[in-house]
Amino acid sequence: MTDLDTLLGRLRDAPLDPRLHGLDDRVMAEIARIQASPSVGNTTFGIAALAALLIGIAGSGLPTASADASTITPFDARLALAPSSLLGSR
Repeated sequence: MTDLDTLLGRLRDAPLDPRLHGLDDRVMAEIARIQASPSVGNTTFGIAALAALLIGIAGSGLPTASADASTITPFDARLALAPSSLLGSR
C-alpha cells in the first residue's frame, strides 16, 4: 500500500500540465456556443417519424422471397443442431 501512497504523493506534487491553464474558460465558451446554435424542433422530429412510418408501411407491402426448405430456424420441429443432440453420446 505504501507504493500506491508514494505514487499518489508524487502525482500530487508534480507540476500541472500547461494545457489545463484556461480550460474552464474554453469549456464555458463551448457550452455557450452550443446553446446559441439553433436546435432541431418538434416539426423535424415529426417529419422524421412520419417518414419512418411510411417507409415501414411501404416495406411491409413488398413481396418477400419464400424461405428455403433446407433453412433451419429456431422454431423448426426437426432441430438437427439442438444442443441436446450435439452434446449427447450416441
